[in-house]
Amino acid sequence: MPVTVDLEKLKATCDASKFRSFERELEQAVDREAHERRRKADETKRAKEKRARKKRQKASAQASA
Repeated sequence: MPVTVDLEKLKATCDASKFRSFERELEQAVDREAHERRRKADETKRAKEKRARKKRQKASAQASA
């Protein structure tokens, strides 16, 4: 025989405000992680572009000399 859950009893024992604050905390953690990953990707991209720019300038300077 399957176990049934009394929804009203469950609602009575659950503190909705605590659950919502826990849910917000999780969402904020996910948002922070996504932001940090985007920031690191952007930094990596900028560093790569900077190295490429320096390499082009060096090649251009050597070609001019």
